[in-house]
Amino acid sequence: MIECRDLLKTYRVRERKGFLKRSEIRNVSALRGVTFSIPKGQIVGLLGPNGAGKTTLLKILCTLLLPDSGDVQIADTNALYSPKSVRKRIGVVLASDRSLYWKLTGQENLNVYGALYGLSLSDIRKRSLDLLKSVNLFEFVNVPIEKYSTGMRKRLMIARALIHKPEVLILDEPTSGLDIQGKHDLWTLLKQLARTEQVTTLLATHDMEEAEAVPERLLLVHDGVLHADGTPQDLLKAAGRESIIRIDLTERPAPDSGFNANPIVGGFRVEYRTLDPEQVLPTLLRRLPSAIRVERRDPTLAEAFLALTGASLEDET
Repeated sequence: MIECRDLLKTYRVRERKGFLKRSEIRNVSALRGVTFSIPKGQIVGLLGPNGAGKTTLLKILCTLLLPDSGDVQIADTNALYSPKSVRKRIGVVLASDRSLYWKLTGQENLNVYGALYGLSLSDIRKRSLDLLKSVNLFEFVNVPIEKYSTGMRKRLMIARALIHKPEVLILDEPTSGLDIQGKHDLWTLLKQLARTEQVTTLLATHDMEEAEAVPERLLLVHDGVLHADGTPQDLLKAAGRESIIRIDLTERPAPDSGFNANPIVGGFRVEYRTLDPEQVLPTLLRRLPSAIRVERRDPTLAEAFLALTGASLEDET
């Protein structure tokens, strides 16, 4: 459904070295040969820090920006040569989106965009009311946008992107500004769209909870380079990050057991590191019959990102 091949994009940036010095032109590579594909109905997360190239990539996919070289296919249509055809089949919400009409109500905004996509009046009314219910804005259908909170506007942007039943959904930080309940509601909606309507979704984020809860696959991007592509579990294994299992005991293990136990208040503690905690834990408990407490700490995606890219998700370039 989405295919990108060897995408390159470089910006020319003018810099001033001092107050009386002439400015200089510097080339900044935003994308460096990015290649990936996403099948129909899959939710894929684009994970990276600010300045990694995520927004540049999304703007190329939604035909707002041309790459220096490379190829983009969306729904079997070349996005570089047939942008109008692609725009009819995608829904887009960018982080800097300011496309709502503040003097219009929520439903009036959806009516405008439905008309721009060529929907009939009856379809627009039914679709807009269904979407407003889905994003929990039904009771505010007749309230002007200027009265909405930031989170309410964000949810309306999601509804606006879905008004024409797109095949592909492109989202840049869609849950920024939403509270916990709003985030979970949106995550549920995205999963439902993928499951029932086979909507292909590319979701750019640096929210670790979102990256672990929503996408089936993750693309790790840093400094314009795609460093890894796989499920969250695959990436954790590829990073070689081990889970830590701590087991508290009432008795010290036998000297020949192979376990090094440290004394704690009320007993002893064994700490074990493994790449496969699901398989190892039952064996450990059988070998340590005096166990009274088990604590397991799994590696995080932030740690995996650091191991695979050499950069922190908080870095900015």
